Order: sequence, then structure tokens, then C-alpha cells
Amino acid sequence: MKVITTVLASAVLVGGLGASAYAMTDQSKSSTKTQTTIEEAKAKDIALQKTDGGDITNIQLAIDDGVKQYEVDITKGNKEYDVDIDSSSGKIIEFDEEQKDDEDEKEEKLQNVSPAISLDQAIKTALKSAKGTVNETDLEQESNRLVYEIEIDTADKREATVSVDAKNGGVISVEIDD
Repeated sequence: MKVITTVLASAVLVGGLGASAYAMTDQSKSSTKTQTTIEEAKAKDIALQKTDGGDITNIQLAIDDGVKQYEVDITKGNKEYDVDIDSSSGKIIEFDEEQKDDEDEKEEKLQNVSPAISLDQAIKTALKSAKGTVNETDLEQESNRLVYEIEIDTADKREATVSVDAKNGGVISVEIDD
């Protein structure tokens, strides 16, 4: 009788250990998936390496064909680059290179002045006006001044667009869609 009890206890112990190990393995796989998203700064670095430098004119996190990706626009010399980067792996999904046309040249002359504040500073300013998650940023020329347009998804499922003056860092406007 002692032998049967010992065998059963051993079987239960081994089975329990096996189930615990399986559960732990399964959990570690699911947590790894959520930890592989790269930061925006890393996406910028990857894009600038691909183009061998340049000026980032726009970066946004978007979902295209079910893939969450950073879309990075870069200007360098007389060329424009569009670099799409998988936000999970950091791999370049798509790379386009184009010559600038006359319209681009006119826009560049208007924007020839570099922004006095960084995109990161503009985002911090925008998040003070509208709390949430930044989903798109653009550097644009509006009424003869350089403006950061920052789109923010708010906690109450609305979208806010905050315009920040790229020269002095002041908030120009805040628009909240219903």
C-alpha cells in the first residue's frame, strides 16, 4: 500500500511540475510579443541610416494592411525619401526615393528656416494641451510660419489636433473632434 501511495504522489508531483513549466513557457511567449515594439527614436535612427542622413520632415505611427508601422519622410539635398518601418521588428517594409519637383522647391524655400524647437519639445507642449497618445506629427508651412501639427488620441476616444509654433514653441490652436 505504501508503494502505491508513493507512486501516486510522485506521479501527481511530476504532472504538476510539467503543467507549471508549460504554463510559464506559454506566458513568457505572450509577454514577449508585447515587448517588441520599437520606440519612435529608434525608427528615426533606422530611417536616417537607410538614407545616409537628411532632415526628417514627418514621422507617424500608422497601421497599413494590418501592420503597425512608422512612416518616416526625409528630405536630403534634391531628394525625398519615404521609409516605412515595422514597429515590432524594426525592419524596413518599404523604401521610396523621389526627385523633388518645382512645387517642392517652393515649399522648401518657405521652410528654409529650421524649426527652433525640436519635435520632442513640440510633442511635450501639445500633450499639456490635450492628454493622450500621439499618433501623428507633421511639420508644415502655414501662413508663412513653420508649424508642428500633432494629432493625439485622447482617453475619451476623441482626436485632438494641436498646432505648435515651431519657432517659439507656443500653442497656436487646439481642435478636438467629437
